[in-house]
Amino acid sequence: MYTRIFEKYMAADKDSLMFFEPGQFPDEAGIGPGFVFHTGFTEPPGGQIGSPNHLLNDHTYCCQLGTDICKETGEPKKEDAEKCLEWHEKRIGTRDEDAKKLGIPLFMSEFGACMGEDVCVTEVNQVGDVSDEHLNGWAYW
Repeated sequence: MYTRIFEKYMAADKDSLMFFEPGQFPDEAGIGPGFVFHTGFTEPPGGQIGSPNHLLNDHTYCCQLGTDICKETGEPKKEDAEKCLEWHEKRIGTRDEDAKKLGIPLFMSEFGACMGEDVCVTEVNQVGDVSDEHLNGWAYW
């Protein structure tokens, strides 16, 4: 599917960029400490390693870590901040490895989606800081 879409992009505009992402499940599983599996892509869809027309895109939310993390308010609990940081480090770190293997940039296009509580600020800062450590792009959702 991704390859067919990319071919249409290129037919319309050779300078098009394709953001593509792994399936949100089962590539991650919020069980125990949380698992993040590599994407499985061996090359960018329809492209080659190092393609100037591809970006690996993903999302990271602490609430992905398990149903109990955001159960009461829809926000991560303050006492789970360290677990959340570990999750973002694992998620972004794994995706950074995937992007490097493909020779393309990584972009985190979704994270946070919280409502202004102090824990929201913590999550946004955590993702921004971990992204900065990996030099990947990001946009708050």
